[in-house]
Amino acid sequence: MLAASTDNIKELDVQGSLSDQINAPKPRIWPGVKAGLTEAKEAIENKNLTLAEQLLREILEFAPAEPEPWHILAAILNRKGDKDEAKACLRRALKIKKTNIELQPALPASKRMAKLLWAQDDTSAALNMLAELLLESPDDQELIALQQTWTATT
Repeated sequence: MLAASTDNIKELDVQGSLSDQINAPKPRIWPGVKAGLTEAKEAIENKNLTLAEQLLREILEFAPAEPEPWHILAAILNRKGDKDEAKACLRRALKIKKTNIELQPALPASKRMAKLLWAQDDTSAALNMLAELLLESPDDQELIALQQTWTATT
């Protein structure tokens, strides 16, 4: 009989992973940014703002460094009356547009993906993804610690 265990898994963020799974969007088979934006825009044209918001949040779960979904989400939230979150989304879109880093469009940025790349000895990609994540969350202590550890070992 097989039993699940995290004892032998290196660099796995076990703490908080259950709450992350509960709160994380549960996308169907994710179509990617371009197809997701097309679906969201169609939902807006059909006046289905709830579906459009859901689709945009799914896109942002996997590709948070894309400015267009943040901008569209800001407009939807504003229309729905959630002015504070709409302003936050708009600020994020503007911040991303001002950033001049070269993103790797094939890889969505996530802490888990960065750790996986690092574990697979793809240090350059892991450090680039970590830099993207730090742009989004510059005060995240775990990201800062990872950056210090990883840069010290390279």
